[in-house]
Amino acid sequence: MKTTKHLFGLLAAVALITACQQPCPEVEEHWHHDVLSISPDIDTNTAIVQSYMNGLITADEEAIRNATSADFYSVAQRVPADSLSVDEIVEAWQKNDSTRSDQKIETIAMSCERVAEGQKYAGDWVHFWGRYSAVDNKTGKPYTVPYFFNTRIENYKMVEAYVYFDRLAIWHQLGVDPPGPESEEGSEEDTAEE
Repeated sequence: MKTTKHLFGLLAAVALITACQQPCPEVEEHWHHDVLSISPDIDTNTAIVQSYMNGLITADEEAIRNATSADFYSVAQRVPADSLSVDEIVEAWQKNDSTRSDQKIETIAMSCERVAEGQKYAGDWVHFWGRYSAVDNKTGKPYTVPYFFNTRIENYKMVEAYVYFDRLAIWHQLGVDPPGPESEEGSEEDTAEE
């Protein structure tokens, strides 16, 4: 029995040594596809988005403007005609700063891809999954909402962004009814989240 164990151990060692002598295939540094690849500017691009997000929750106009191009627009679950300019975003988040407290952004995941030139959405895109939380000053209640933020970066500035989150979940956590479609308060609440 001892001899069988020793023989098996010797055969396993020979197999391992033989396997290790085979050359390993070369590995590309970055994954590449004809249409989509990992952006070589991933660290810079994700830092731009993180600076923008921190600028929003601290109502830091300079940080928001430094991260965005002059013609930047943000669309929140609507069509581009309903988008907000940089000036409107700054105004909305400065208002948020007075109606909310303890604002936080938690990063869940972030990725950055480059869409090849000649494609409809060519350029570098950062995809940001996060959780926004705050305390509503009017009700005194905290709330948390997951969101997805997708932005295209050009010349190290965000040029367009799309934001997706569940507004109804916010009102539900606050224990209030959502405003009606014609409500002035409703349109402010909608833009305030962006």
